Amino acid sequence: MSDIVVDNHYTKAFNGISVSANSHTFDPLQLARFEGVNRVWPVRFYRPAVNLSSLNASADLYLHHVTGVERALTELGLNGTGVSIGIVDSGVDYMHPELGGCWKTPGCPWQHGEDLVGDKYDPASADPIIEPNPTPMDCDGHGTHVSGILAGRGPHVHGVAPGATFGMYRIFSCPVGGQQVQASDALIIKGIEAAFQNGHDIISLSLGSGSWAEDPLSIICAQAVEQGVVVVAAAGNDGMGGLYTASAPSVGAGVISVGSVDNWNITALSGTVTSSQGTQSIVLSPSSSDKYPFDFDSDTPLALPSSDNSNILGCAKYTTDMTGKIALVERGVCRFDAKLKNAYEAGAVGVLCYNNVPGYFAATLSQSTPIPIAGTTNEYGAYIASALAAGNVTIKAPKDNFGLFAAATGGQVSEFSSIGPSPELAMVPLISAPGGNILSTYPRKLGSYASESGTSMATPYISGTVALLKQARPDLSVNGITRLLVASGKPITHLRTGLKASPFESGAGLVNIYDAITSRAELDPPTLSINDSKVGPITGHAEFESLGTVRWAARTISIRNTDSKKSMRVSLDNKVANSLSSMLANGSYAYTPRIWPADGVSKPATDTLPRVHSLDADKLVAPGQSCSVTVFVVAPTGLKDSEHWYYSGFLEFTLQWDGEQTSSAYVVPYGGYNGNYSAQDVLSPPSEGLPAFVDIESGNPIEDLSTLVIGTNETVALVYGLAIPSRRVDITYVDSASGKTVGNPPDGNIQYSERSCPQCSIPFHSIVLSKFASVAGNRSEPSEVPAGKYHIHLKALRPFGDIDNDDDYQTWDSEDFIIS
Repeated sequence: MSDIVVDNHYTKAFNGISVSANSHTFDPLQLARFEGVNRVWPVRFYRPAVNLSSLNASADLYLHHVTGVERALTELGLNGTGVSIGIVDSGVDYMHPELGGCWKTPGCPWQHGEDLVGDKYDPASADPIIEPNPTPMDCDGHGTHVSGILAGRGPHVHGVAPGATFGMYRIFSCPVGGQQVQASDALIIKGIEAAFQNGHDIISLSLGSGSWAEDPLSIICAQAVEQGVVVVAAAGNDGMGGLYTASAPSVGAGVISVGSVDNWNITALSGTVTSSQGTQSIVLSPSSSDKYPFDFDSDTPLALPSSDNSNILGCAKYTTDMTGKIALVERGVCRFDAKLKNAYEAGAVGVLCYNNVPGYFAATLSQSTPIPIAGTTNEYGAYIASALAAGNVTIKAPKDNFGLFAAATGGQVSEFSSIGPSPELAMVPLISAPGGNILSTYPRKLGSYASESGTSMATPYISGTVALLKQARPDLSVNGITRLLVASGKPITHLRTGLKASPFESGAGLVNIYDAITSRAELDPPTLSINDSKVGPITGHAEFESLGTVRWAARTISIRNTDSKKSMRVSLDNKVANSLSSMLANGSYAYTPRIWPADGVSKPATDTLPRVHSLDADKLVAPGQSCSVTVFVVAPTGLKDSEHWYYSGFLEFTLQWDGEQTSSAYVVPYGGYNGNYSAQDVLSPPSEGLPAFVDIESGNPIEDLSTLVIGTNETVALVYGLAIPSRRVDITYVDSASGKTVGNPPDGNIQYSERSCPQCSIPFHSIVLSKFASVAGNRSEPSEVPAGKYHIHLKALRPFGDIDNDDDYQTWDSEDFIIS
């Protein structure tokens, strides 16, 4: 057994330890053989759920108007007083004038918190330095931005709950080398434990990674919820990866998972375009890296990659000499890194990339190319392209030059907002809030104000609304708060389809906290996850015989009339939402989430949409009493099972109380998989060329395994993809002569794996292959595999499968190779 070091003990909301080891042959599963150890997880690193940054200071209160916050503050006189909120983040510039300008003094909003990491922590270091400071002063900006959304006191930033009491638990350090900050789950658990111990009513987490309710952060948050703490967590920013991109801990049991909608007005960096058509101010969205900012103090020429428009995407080598010019390219097909590299090799000094759909975006980079890239809208891109066709065009973009722009996608689900469901088909996110292009406070040393995007911004917004709800109705349980938030949500109408945005993207829709606070009804359960459909006629009800053979599920919703004096009339309507898929009709990945109805289908056939039937939805409920409504949800019969559609919608209950002319709408989001969920393939489609053996040094696949020899040097990796998350992935060496399983290579037995895809934060999974293996079924230290001819046997557990039943796995076997 290798030497291990215990780094942290957890005893409050979580009973466990974190450890580290130096040996490269150490297998974490060895720890599982110790008495009293129930579970072992590898340490995972988490990033803040933030997308882009630009600076300015201009108050925008319209978002408070559409979310009901304005009415809660002005009409109900609420501000969060008496409610305590713990924030686990990068710290806070508590001396900012709009955040109180104080730390733990009488009357100060910041009464709790500590620094758990210091300024020198580098997650890439083999031995990271942790030297906490006396106070959690922010040197990154993320935590201060989050804090302003909650606690801003004006005049520029008006927080949702400025009267609450706050604590900041710093677990993200200062940026290293221009990279986004990270923290291990060991540090984050320490922050959550500290917040829990200090007795906060709400813990706000604008971070995430992983995708399972069984991940350690999900578990500790679920345990905090069980003990009466409201935990609010960001769904994540991997929405362009499609389904199953919602992250832990937001998928934890009882955690309020938050999605993002775009702001209606944005404050952003601005550039001035000059051409024969005149001058035009355009919005500029910085990339994910601030190492090379899009700063051009003088007019700089713009040009297209080719003179004949054959390379408008910038994905091929340029035929135009771009020396001293900025390349104008359209978004799509290839990665932003490739667009940037091609422009740089042609001599360009920058890239301006315009969107291929309405709205704003930020280019996400994984490589370092020494020129900047900025994004702009489809409309501005078309304007510039038209001007280039008529003559010369220049752009001037001085540093910190800002403008206020109306957002074409205001109120729509942000394209970066991660999409559910959870691996068990649970509904995530639960609710959405403004998170795209949000102005808030920033550390004074970094400019005092910033406009940023991410579910990181939507999360504190929801935390603030929960504080208002707890102030108004302090006796509510955590589940009661969730039920009211979800039931009072406002489903979002999708711009292109005219149907509602899928609850797997938006949860119940946009939060309306005024309606939640003044609600006179409670609906339970708050969401319906259809993960146990039946196929056949709806039995026992003659009224449904005409439907024939369908995929259906029955669910019952309890509705309680909390008005003590008036009876309540109940009626039901089905608000259909878009169906989503991450697969194309040919079985390959859809590089952006696929939507039904498709563009141009103005009136989709009824059989391509989910239907809801009920026999007892029209009811009169006496004051203080409850009723039950049973619904039969019928999956679309006109969508092909092979295309992996996830259907959804909203049960909209219209409630009207005696003697009142107006009624109120309450929603229960529902969603399911249009097929046999447990029979799905887990491994990525063959079009991805995976699994594959890859040479680690060159990154090239090894096509001929007959000449491959695996020895002491770790030079070969097995790369594989998962189309959907898998409870267990097991990779073993098999002796090709005897057919007997020898054991797992190190890290070859993986529990609770998340989905991978080209647009996901994890594009693929991999393990390094060596001559060592742990004996199958034995958690001993890895030993040398006898020399001989072997092949890899990979198996991935299908949804809801039995880990002990080989029939519940999808399998793959490699060709033979040699272990020396």
